Amino acid sequence: MTPGQRVCFSIFNEASAIKLGNVHPYASFPNMNFSDFERAAHAIGECVDATSADSLGSSILACTRAMLDTVQVNTSLGTILLVVPLSRITPILQSDVLSIAEDQHQKIWIQQSSEAILRLLASTGPQDCEAIYEAISTAHPGGLGRSKVADVSEKPPPSILDAMQIASAWDDIALQYTNGFLQVFESASRLLELRDQGSTWPDAIRHLQLELLVSRNDSLIVRKLGMATGDDVKTRAKKVLASGPFGSPAFETAWQEFDDHLRQPTERKNPGTTADLIAGSIYVASCKWT
Repeated sequence: MTPGQRVCFSIFNEASAIKLGNVHPYASFPNMNFSDFERAAHAIGECVDATSADSLGSSILACTRAMLDTVQVNTSLGTILLVVPLSRITPILQSDVLSIAEDQHQKIWIQQSSEAILRLLASTGPQDCEAIYEAISTAHPGGLGRSKVADVSEKPPPSILDAMQIASAWDDIALQYTNGFLQVFESASRLLELRDQGSTWPDAIRHLQLELLVSRNDSLIVRKLGMATGDDVKTRAKKVLASGPFGSPAFETAWQEFDDHLRQPTERKNPGTTADLIAGSIYVASCKWT
């Protein structure tokens, strides 16, 4: 697969999995459905390949425009911010470390990949930051609000890393830019583990989503509805995980009740940032699996 085809694979598989509170083939939002994600995946993937020689910021902006031109709704901005940098280090993601224990192999692979991402981001300049600011402003991500510093409606700083360092306090996509995509790589490692244990991609993704909701607050939910709601979602996710073995009747009953709660129309709790992190982790994991 080309990097763009892998991006399409990642977005499509993330959206196809039956996940809590997200759009999937059997659940829609008033302003978007699964078909939007499917069409956006193809448009973004094609744009990744078409802009592979462009600067990072230019590619991110072009992919955002391609998404909006295709479906007229922001399905995947957070994913674009993750997969475009990842597409630039695909050879490193596909590399192998021989003659060492498997657990150490994973640690070295994650470290090498994280260092490569940080080098890539450090090489960006003011024009990249301007383009990424334009992409974010154009897509109108949910719950963005206003910031006293580095607000996307204001003049961008010289470095996208400076802006992301500030935004990392309230946004886990920005956090990846400051910590070398740590959560993305850790989640990819977990996906690979679940696949090695015999899980299909949809089951592995579904399992990973619940574990992520247990381990950290979804930053989109917190931005939109506050920390108390984020904490409540995490508590409810823990109860589902403790309800029984994955896929058991007790688990499925608890899972469905939690899903219904997240989809309450008066206060929809869409774990959208978690979905973006999963899409990025699928990209990484697919480099090792396929």
